[in-house]
Amino acid sequence: MIKELYMKNCALIEELRVDFGSKLNILTGETGSGKSIVLEGLNLCLGGKYDRSFLRKDCDRGLVELLIYTDNQKVEDLLNEYSIPYSDKELLVSRSIFEDGKSTTKLNGRSIRLADLRTIMMTIVDIHSQHQNQALYNRDVHLEFLDLYGKDSLKDIKSKYDSSYKKYTDIKSKILELNDNMTERELEREVDLLKYQIDEIEKANLDVDEYEILKVKYKKYSNQDKINTAILTSYDLLRSGDLGVEDRIGKSLSALGPVADYDIVLEDFVEGLENIMYQLEDLDASMRSYIDKNEYNPQILEEIQLRMDFINTMKRKYGDKIEDILDYKIEMKQRLYNIENREERKLALLKEQEKIEADLEEIGGELTSSRMKVANLLEESLLKELESLNMKNTKFKVIFNKVGYTSSGCDDVEYYVSFNLGENLNPLNKVASGGEMSRFMLAFKKILSDVDKIETMIFDEIDTGISGRAAQVVGEKLAEMSKHKQLICITHLPQIAAFADDHYYIEKNVENERTFTSIRNLSYQDRQEEIARLISGKIITEKTLEHSHEMIELAKKTKA
Repeated sequence: MIKELYMKNCALIEELRVDFGSKLNILTGETGSGKSIVLEGLNLCLGGKYDRSFLRKDCDRGLVELLIYTDNQKVEDLLNEYSIPYSDKELLVSRSIFEDGKSTTKLNGRSIRLADLRTIMMTIVDIHSQHQNQALYNRDVHLEFLDLYGKDSLKDIKSKYDSSYKKYTDIKSKILELNDNMTERELEREVDLLKYQIDEIEKANLDVDEYEILKVKYKKYSNQDKINTAILTSYDLLRSGDLGVEDRIGKSLSALGPVADYDIVLEDFVEGLENIMYQLEDLDASMRSYIDKNEYNPQILEEIQLRMDFINTMKRKYGDKIEDILDYKIEMKQRLYNIENREERKLALLKEQEKIEADLEEIGGELTSSRMKVANLLEESLLKELESLNMKNTKFKVIFNKVGYTSSGCDDVEYYVSFNLGENLNPLNKVASGGEMSRFMLAFKKILSDVDKIETMIFDEIDTGISGRAAQVVGEKLAEMSKHKQLICITHLPQIAAFADDHYYIEKNVENERTFTSIRNLSYQDRQEEIARLISGKIITEKTLEHSHEMIELAKKTKA
């Protein structure tokens, strides 16, 4: 359950802290007082999207924190999966918001992605809004709700169907790839092009390292004149003058040799000169050989240039690197093989498809049968809840229609309902008024939260379109639900507010030309006055206060 909400620099809120109770928490206040701001703060800590307009004016940073207590094993498993530290069964969600529209999110001090935070929070908290009422008007979500209600009993058969459906889509893709939606003439043209491309690449006789080797050769042969001049100059310098370098070193050896035995240092000198002499002799021979062989040949340079130009042309046509060109050739060969053998392959794939479709038909039928059993349980449970919401004349039926193979099965599901005695069943979106839909959705939420073991439910104006007796039974239902889970409910109706275990009043005030939203937990006397305000508006009389007191006491007896 949610233990505490802290908000700083959020819209009209400068700083706010509220401790929620474990049962029915009611939030009331004048229109525009900031109830939606509190709800948005809760939503941000559940992984909701941040809009920079939510940051308080003239502030560069805001903060929303949510402290949650949970002993849900599923939550613990998810925390371990995401490597989030966890102790004392508490979670602290911190969402820092900034003026550039960005935000950072931490869970128990560890940074976490919003998608992962939403996954964790969905197992603890459920937010109901007017938008979700509208969602039920969309028949596309009816199957989703049905599967959610029966998720435990449908888990194995859905997994089996998913596996079979993947095989089905894979084989369909392979068949489609055979022709690529092309005509025979288009395929013939492609075959001719593929053969030309493969032949061109094979005749090119490309090697992976060839281009780098050519670059090295090009560098040498394009600078042949410079090389020849430099090597001849160097060689001549070694041998120029009356005595060349070798002759000079030889004379040095002749001078030192006779006295080398007198001092070990002189022996080192002689040895060093001898090594230099040997190296010079080798270097002399190598340079002479290089000069003899290194004749300038413009034809070699031209051949290198032409080959490099050809490879560059191939790169522009088939890939940035030679490896890419060779990979492309392999792909083209496979494509050519597929086209030339497509009829044989197509027959084999169609035969395989028939077998997969037979399996899919059987598994899809099993899934439909399982869903129909779940639908019967859903109808029974929902009608029971609706009866407790003073809708005892309601009839509800899940209607099945068979469709082709889809990712969710072979079922098109739509909810049919009649809210009035003697009326025919009709699609839900054709017959439900706002008030009926509010109670219908409340009943739905009740049974789905029982299945999901949701610990906290947040209701944003569940009272839309209802009043009088209907509002009273909604209040009773919320009180009943709060015996087993925490509820946080924003309402304008005194009939609902009277059932609060903790009643919070949200108000805004102006100080120094700035508006501030605050929240406080009401005492018994304050509750009487607030419910009286909800009953009559601005003018509160003694009779209104008496009526308010009576509503609170009757609600107490109902909850007892």
